[in-house]
Amino acid sequence: MLIENHAGALNRVVNLFSARNLNLDSVSVGPTDDPTVSRLTVVTTGTRRQIRQAVRLVRQLLDVLALDEFTPGDPVVERELCLAKLRATTADRSAVLELARGLGATVVHADREAVTVELTGTSAEIDAFIEVASEHALLEVARSGRLAFHRQRHLSLT
Repeated sequence: MLIENHAGALNRVVNLFSARNLNLDSVSVGPTDDPTVSRLTVVTTGTRRQIRQAVRLVRQLLDVLALDEFTPGDPVVERELCLAKLRATTADRSAVLELARGLGATVVHADREAVTVELTGTSAEIDAFIEVASEHALLEVARSGRLAFHRQRHLSLT
C-alpha cells in the first residue's frame, strides 16, 4: 500500500491488524520517489473473513492512499533480504565460504571468528538457506521483510 509519510501513519495501519487479532508475518516500509509517500508491504495470515475485513478497514484509513492486495497464486515479483552471520574459524572457513556461495549468498564481511553473508530471494529461498545454514554454523540472522510488486499492474496515486 501507499501511505502518507508522516508520524503515526504506520502505527495506525499496524494497530488495525492487531485489533483484528491478525499476526503480521512481515512488515516492510520505506519512502518512494515522492518523499511525502511511503510504500508499506504487510504479510499476514488469517481467515478469508478476517483478511477481507482488515483490507476494507485499511482502505478507509485517511493515511492510506492506495492499496493492492496479493493472494497466494497471484503473479508477483517478491524479494527479501537476509543477512546471516556464520561461524567460520580458520579450520572451517573455506568450507563455510563454499557453502554460503553454493547457496547463492555473497560475503559482505569476514573476521577471525565469523563471516557475514547476504542473500536476496523469495521468502521460501531465504527459509531454505537458513535451514541449511543452521545445520552448520549459523550464529545470527536478520531479515528485511518481503517486498512485492504485482507483475501485471502497478500501484499509483492516480
